[in-house]
Amino acid sequence: MNERQWWNGRWSRLGRRDVFVRNAADGRWQVELRRGGPDGRLRVRSFDSERDAVGWVESAVLADDDPEAGWREMRDEANRLPSVRGRKMGRSDSRRRGKVARDLDQAG
Repeated sequence: MNERQWWNGRWSRLGRRDVFVRNAADGRWQVELRRGGPDGRLRVRSFDSERDAVGWVESAVLADDDPEAGWREMRDEANRLPSVRGRKMGRSDSRRRGKVARDLDQAG
């Protein structure tokens, strides 16, 4: 499945927006609009070609006059950001969690 993704650069559930362009199994192209991360609202539109789908995304979604929108295309797997659900806990987070647990054990 061919896929392109745009993201507005916001992690918060209320502010996050994602746009995907995918080649569907029937040969048509789908634009998936997500609002609020993986558990948020989802809308899908179908197009006959990738050019039509990407053209619609560029004119209807990305052509926002707001410079704070921060839309960026995620070009390859190395630059793709994980979904909010897929984020892994960083090393400092795991150390901090362990310290809190040790502190609780000592307090009780």
